Amino acid sequence: MKTKSLWLIASLILIASMILTACGPKTTPPSAGETQAPPAGEKVKVTIFIGMGTGTDPEQITAENALAAKFNSTHDNIEMEFLIVPYEQSREKFQAMVSGGTAPQLVGPMGVETSGQFQDLWEDLGPYIQRDNYDTSDFYGPAIELNKTADGKNIGLPVGLYPSFIFYNKNAFDAAGIAYPTHDFNDKTWTLAKLREVAMQVTMDANGKNATSSDFDPANIVTYGFDDSWGNFRDWAVIWGAPNVGRPTTADFKTATVNAPEWVTGIQWYSDAIWVDHFMADGTALSAIDPANGDPFAVGGVAIWKSHTWYMGDSLNDLPFKWDIAPAPYNQKGEQIFNGDADVFAIPASAKNKDAAWEALKWLVNEENILEMCKIYGCMPARKSVAETYNTTLTEMYPGIDTSVVFSAANFIDVSNHEGWVPDVGRVNEILANALSKLMTEGENHDAQSLLDETNAEVQAILDEYWASH
Repeated sequence: MKTKSLWLIASLILIASMILTACGPKTTPPSAGETQAPPAGEKVKVTIFIGMGTGTDPEQITAENALAAKFNSTHDNIEMEFLIVPYEQSREKFQAMVSGGTAPQLVGPMGVETSGQFQDLWEDLGPYIQRDNYDTSDFYGPAIELNKTADGKNIGLPVGLYPSFIFYNKNAFDAAGIAYPTHDFNDKTWTLAKLREVAMQVTMDANGKNATSSDFDPANIVTYGFDDSWGNFRDWAVIWGAPNVGRPTTADFKTATVNAPEWVTGIQWYSDAIWVDHFMADGTALSAIDPANGDPFAVGGVAIWKSHTWYMGDSLNDLPFKWDIAPAPYNQKGEQIFNGDADVFAIPASAKNKDAAWEALKWLVNEENILEMCKIYGCMPARKSVAETYNTTLTEMYPGIDTSVVFSAANFIDVSNHEGWVPDVGRVNEILANALSKLMTEGENHDAQSLLDETNAEVQAILDEYWASH
């Protein structure tokens, strides 16, 4: 199971601010259709750089090598190989390869944030798609858009999506005598206000009192009603319909919007959930629920858990309670917006053998192989045509869950994405992480407007500095 905690996320953001903000020099991509003929009798090599995301575990490497062997057995003129680089070394290694003129032919799987950090280095695949009349209609609607840079360049073909939704502990609902959340995406009574109401009813103290009771003891909570601590400020802002869908700036990236009304409304809701309504754990309580893995849902410490398909590992079958999934609620605007992650493979603009890389990329995401890719990386295949087969896999893995929630959620993924590029993204994310830490740990400071006004000023200073030099 993929596990992380608020503190791990904050640490990674701090590291990212130091090593990820510098993109390499812009390169001028050659026109699609350029051929690179190998010497007689030799194959064109396509090296696939793995390490910027998932794909480096031993069992994944075995599966990746098997996929390369399958490709090589059916192609006489191209040879595929996977280059595995440890995550902590991957960005430095990739930049060194680009600077040294030895860029790999494909890089992935990468999320939106990672690909955006190197957006100037990728080949624009738009001309390739147009030249080959490549049909992209089979991909889920948001998938193509998530692979576009701020200037409209298409950097890859979709591999996998990771839509988010609600996981809920059926035992906790049964014990509280509360109906399960709706599974109907059209049920507009399932709102964030309703989520608050239900979460308070399933929050239980040591004496069996819920958070709506006058006898409730917030100092001795056994089960919290709701948690979204694997998210961050940008994740949270998305749900509330923030401007530019969770991007902390205006569309031109020049003005900070962290204190926009939607951000204030949403962050105040989370603050009240922790410090007033007590259905969400503060930082100290959260770290105590599952100190070993930072996974409060798996140990039964949280009744309602918001996460993504990447949370659906084999260990979910070992949970000591029954569970199911449900849609994310409608926000105060009547919108239903889901956080969504996505994986992409991109072609560096400075790579050799780009036509061969394009052929390899198309092969990796065809109807047959995209399923194999997502078995390796734990993603939902981005192609609609393989939904039935993927659904069979899900129902076999998790008998009894409502898999329709997964497929429906894929149509609501946030675009622009909550991980999308902003200027000096590492420093901006560090500022937002510090603000989140304050909210989670400082009970006396739960005025969202003041916190976000202060944070907005800090982000604006970073934007002003960035644009002064660009």
